[in-house]
Amino acid sequence: MEKVDYVVVAAIDLGTAYSSWACSYRHEYKRNPRNPERIICRTWKGQRISLKAPTAILVQDDGKTLDKFGYEAEDKYAEMAEADADELHTWYYFRQFKMVLHDQKIKRDMTLESENGRTLPALRVFALTIEYLKKDLLDGIGIKMMTVLDESQIRWVLTVPAIWDESAKQFMREAAAEAGIPSNQLTLALEPEVASLYCNTIPLASANEGEACVLHSGAKYVLIDAGGGTVDIIAHEVMCDGSLNEIYRSNGGPWGGTEVDKAYFNFLTDLIGKSVFDNFKKKHMEDYIYLCREFEQKKRTIEPDHVSKVTTLLPGSLKELFKNENHQELATSIMSNGRWSQDVEFVSDKMRMEAHIMKELFANVLKFISDHLQLIFSGDSLKDVNIIMMVGGFSESKMLQEMVRNTFPEKMVIVPPQAGLAVLKGAVLFGHNPAVIGHRVCRFSYGVKTSLHFVNGKHREDKRKTVGNKDFCVDIFDIHIHKGQSVKLNAKQVPMVYKPQKPEQKIVSFKFYSSSECSPIYVTDEGCRELGKITVDVIRESTMENAVEVSFMFGGTEIQVEARDKKTGKATYTKVDFIE
Repeated sequence: MEKVDYVVVAAIDLGTAYSSWACSYRHEYKRNPRNPERIICRTWKGQRISLKAPTAILVQDDGKTLDKFGYEAEDKYAEMAEADADELHTWYYFRQFKMVLHDQKIKRDMTLESENGRTLPALRVFALTIEYLKKDLLDGIGIKMMTVLDESQIRWVLTVPAIWDESAKQFMREAAAEAGIPSNQLTLALEPEVASLYCNTIPLASANEGEACVLHSGAKYVLIDAGGGTVDIIAHEVMCDGSLNEIYRSNGGPWGGTEVDKAYFNFLTDLIGKSVFDNFKKKHMEDYIYLCREFEQKKRTIEPDHVSKVTTLLPGSLKELFKNENHQELATSIMSNGRWSQDVEFVSDKMRMEAHIMKELFANVLKFISDHLQLIFSGDSLKDVNIIMMVGGFSESKMLQEMVRNTFPEKMVIVPPQAGLAVLKGAVLFGHNPAVIGHRVCRFSYGVKTSLHFVNGKHREDKRKTVGNKDFCVDIFDIHIHKGQSVKLNAKQVPMVYKPQKPEQKIVSFKFYSSSECSPIYVTDEGCRELGKITVDVIRESTMENAVEVSFMFGGTEIQVEARDKKTGKATYTKVDFIE
């Protein structure tokens, strides 16, 4: 009889621009695994009803108490900014902070600067956000069930970009632990991977406005997960048993929808001047937030064939600040400025700009995505792939969809229903059945730093080190797995055997490295990066004959390690510590 270890799968999608949670009951999933409509999604109230809320938190002066989240955090902070500037600086307001974990070495003591200039430990900011979403989810389940759910019966899933390195993933796990989610109940899910699972689960007849597309066994496709901060790209093949094998390693970059926001605010800054715009954000936060929300709606609805002028509301406070600083009306200034006089006009409280200006805000980020897609499709690995799936909030943009279709006119481009919820709902499905992901492709070569007996003519002379009466070659990159290698989920790799250099050693420590090259020789080679450290305390007798077998499991979302004392057979299981 199957052991039941959870009742609910609960997923938290902490995004760059927007976040939310979703959950489903195990018995309902087992009744019909291909019906994601049974997944419960949180709804949020802002200017409109939304299935995601802005990633924004307002923390009280103690730096430990989260007061508001999402739309409520934005609104309260804006109200305080308008009413009392002194009170404003005793709080902490953070928004769109997730990208701080992208493409950098993570440290436990790193800090985040709030929008109003105060700092808190980054781990606490993430933990407070996850804790809020966790509590909000539990409250939501309690209301639906009319009872209190035992938290030990919940399997938690937390989404992370596939292009993040191991230190960022570990940071998210530690933030979740600080938020009260037990590590043994938590699974990290790669965002494009679970979005792919969602696309393989929804009724395909409803995909792409009725266009027929059956992802049968053997079908291959590229999935583009375009969110607020990043674009994650992955390629999968559907196997006979319904599982998904990765056929091209996850890749991408910081080309999400917030890049369009930055382009818009750069345009406004160029239009009215940096000083005016900075003062506007400082003195009229409520109007600034309204301006952000207003642009978000325009960004979502603009289409490539739009030719008429785009009209946006422009707060009176912004025009008043411009007039006070420049001693003339904004409309008058624009008319006398040859650069914008033909493209921008002001009518009452509205700004009207030519459609090409709005479209040009997308130009840079679309080019980055287009160039990258053409690069990966130019290789042999994807030459027989004719389907492109597009998910994520930014994928709902007609501008992005049109670019992909124009770049690859010979391929079928599918935008499934609720593309913006693909990651969130896919994470719930993944929590019910993690084994559905069969194989992954390694993005890097991985190994440990070690030493070998020095061989004249083979090893570099500058790597020679004498210990006692023996010469060793140091800084050897001992490869455990090569870049591009396909790895079965959680499968243990062939063990490597290591011996101590000194008789008195009772522990063996390894520094863990990655390399962008397939076969690096030394850890100091170009493209190599130290990721973390492993310390194994398994040696009980001090002797040079002691040996430790080290095996890595690379197929999971996180790298795991098994170290076995060759003499006693005792095994120690650990994870690499990727955070300084």
